[in-house]
Amino acid sequence: MQISRLWLLNFRNYENATLDFADNNLIVGPNGAGKTNVLEAIDILATSRSKIVNGLNKCIRYGQPGFAINGQFAAGDDKSGESTAFTAALRQEHGAGRVIKINEETLSRASELLGRVNSVLFLPSDMEIIHGQPVQRRKYLDIVISQAEPEYCRALQIYVRALKQRNELLKNMRAGQSGDLAVWDAQLADCAARIMTARQEYLEFFARETAQFYNAMGFTGRLTLQYKTKTLSDKQKNLDALQNSRAEDLRFGRTHFGPHTDDFEIYLDENKAAEFCSQGQKRLISIAFKCAEAKIKKQKLDDPPIVLIDDVLLELDLIRLHKIIAAIAPRSQKIFTVTDTGRFAPELLKDMRIIKIENGKLA
Repeated sequence: MQISRLWLLNFRNYENATLDFADNNLIVGPNGAGKTNVLEAIDILATSRSKIVNGLNKCIRYGQPGFAINGQFAAGDDKSGESTAFTAALRQEHGAGRVIKINEETLSRASELLGRVNSVLFLPSDMEIIHGQPVQRRKYLDIVISQAEPEYCRALQIYVRALKQRNELLKNMRAGQSGDLAVWDAQLADCAARIMTARQEYLEFFARETAQFYNAMGFTGRLTLQYKTKTLSDKQKNLDALQNSRAEDLRFGRTHFGPHTDDFEIYLDENKAAEFCSQGQKRLISIAFKCAEAKIKKQKLDDPPIVLIDDVLLELDLIRLHKIIAAIAPRSQKIFTVTDTGRFAPELLKDMRIIKIENGKLA
């Protein structure tokens, strides 16, 4: 997967800008120039949402009614060696929903965008994978799996809708109204089994690959991951568990059993990373985690993802910096943001397109 051109209209601090990309790119500019906004825009074309702010309305340039972003992409196939060109576009206006197009076709649901643009975004906030709330880890994992496997996204959507309906019914029954939970139990039990099976597969991959990337970067310690779930891969057993927890559910007015309560934790040498690791160690673990994300997306989609890297590597020494660059998704298109080029070796710079930005404009 590669992006050749990105067009931004009233997005963040960009009034109207067009950026062209090569295989390896370095976006250079002072803090606040708008470098990260470029990466955010590409990632929005992959997921239909921002990983930096809640709500796309916050990405609209001040004083404007809305924004539009458009990307020209080429999706490759590792097996055939062929590529297919396409465009992805998203428009957001105040007080209106998103309008998303692939080529000239308007998508009926935002979820239809998942898997079209294959990318991985590295941000300083990635450390939330380690020390954030369980809901943040579940959301991260769900997006990764949904981008690689659309059927997972469908199962998740059905589960979320059924969970909402069951919780509403529980609240009504708690207030004395009559109701039948059986139909929602059946939907939850089936989808829960599919969700848990996929999460377990991906977390086993992340556990193995994150540990390898962490050690390959020159750091010692045994990195492990624990999946915390009560959900089972058997529909009937999940149905039994829902029925067994019904008294507690009715007492509190919410569903206690299911993958919406899942979590995973990362350990370094038997110590919980969130509690015992330094900020530097957490940063390195999160980078290793994102490297593993790039690898599994390449394997699942038979196409190396676009790798978007926002300043997160620049706290490292040069030797480790270059090791990480080499480790991240070989053959992937890479787009870095930096305040200056001084930390990159000349042999790396000679193969990079330098894009200079100042105040939302190409310098």
